[in-house]
Amino acid sequence: MTTVLIVVLLVCSVAVSSVHSGRAAGDTRPNFVIFLPDETRAESIGVYGHPFVKTPNLDALAANGTVFKEAHVLHTQCAPSRCAMITGRYMHVLGHRTQTHLVQAYEPNFFRYLKDAGYHVLWHGKNDMFSQAAFPLSVSNWTHDIGISEGKGPFKFGEKGYYSFLAGPSKKYGNDSKANGDYRAVEMGLEFMQNNPPEPFVIFLPGFGAHPSYGAPKDYFNMYSAEQVSTHAPLRPPHVANKPKYHDGIIKYRELESFNQTFFDEINAIYLGRVSYVDWILGQLVSGIDALPDIAKNTAIFVTSDHGDFSGDYHLVEKWPGGLDDILTRVPLIGRIPGGVKGNVVDAPVNVFDLFYTLTDMAKCRLTSRTYTLLAVCCHS
Repeated sequence: MTTVLIVVLLVCSVAVSSVHSGRAAGDTRPNFVIFLPDETRAESIGVYGHPFVKTPNLDALAANGTVFKEAHVLHTQCAPSRCAMITGRYMHVLGHRTQTHLVQAYEPNFFRYLKDAGYHVLWHGKNDMFSQAAFPLSVSNWTHDIGISEGKGPFKFGEKGYYSFLAGPSKKYGNDSKANGDYRAVEMGLEFMQNNPPEPFVIFLPGFGAHPSYGAPKDYFNMYSAEQVSTHAPLRPPHVANKPKYHDGIIKYRELESFNQTFFDEINAIYLGRVSYVDWILGQLVSGIDALPDIAKNTAIFVTSDHGDFSGDYHLVEKWPGGLDDILTRVPLIGRIPGGVKGNVVDAPVNVFDLFYTLTDMAKCRLTSRTYTLLAVCCHS
């Protein structure tokens, strides 16, 4: 069963309080901004309980909206997870089990429902979801603005450690939008909103996020230390009894057997720096929206991810297809909607593909079937 996020999100009504000049008279449906940084696990965020990582903007968004503490994805690779999210269906229903089996033109998805209902769908970022034929049916405009700057790693191809994906610090700073596509995508989204945009609209920002390699802009690479990780947020040890055999297999396949705990603590520290950079980018987005009162009061903001990352836990890196560890399946899910409740915390488990039914419900789309959405949860504490 899927869960309707809408009940949790609102205090009274989803109706927009007033109409912006770029919107047809009488159309009170909300705009949507969806911020989706890749490979960002929930437990590495302050509001989800991390003891020292700095994520003030994610924390503030949760304080002004609803945070779902147990949001899980249906797959731990990019494309299958995203295909499930936008179609509201399990991966196996139409064969979205791999990175190359994408949404086809004949498949319903929430972007297409919204576009067909009159929404302008703007997309700045990566595409791990749509086939070539499906893309123009679901998206109005797209640019491939994505990326986070980093430096060269310490290992050359063929050396042990190369497949740890450890990188170095970039020579560029995080506020350099030319060097950082994720930030440039947010700037482009804000520019769209600042210039009397057609409403209602959807802005989708699927960035590189915390995806390996484990590098970061110059001002975020050394934000945290291996010692902080070891002392205040110790990683899970390797070779845990009753874990799947692929845990040990990854260590061998990636040639990571010879590296000590400090090495993996360092990987995690860099990963946390990337999470803090993702948080800074989100802060630029939210503050930019809030600086546009007519837009802000009509716009719902959702933040989530497609899956998590081992980032040193179990002496593992990246993710694993079909892995079921919480650090891979549990992701942030935070919503702030017009008229919504503030500071609402939901501990009940939800699926990220509940967004399909939540967004189409808020947009008053007519679906052939309707299941549980999350809106009621965002309405009442």
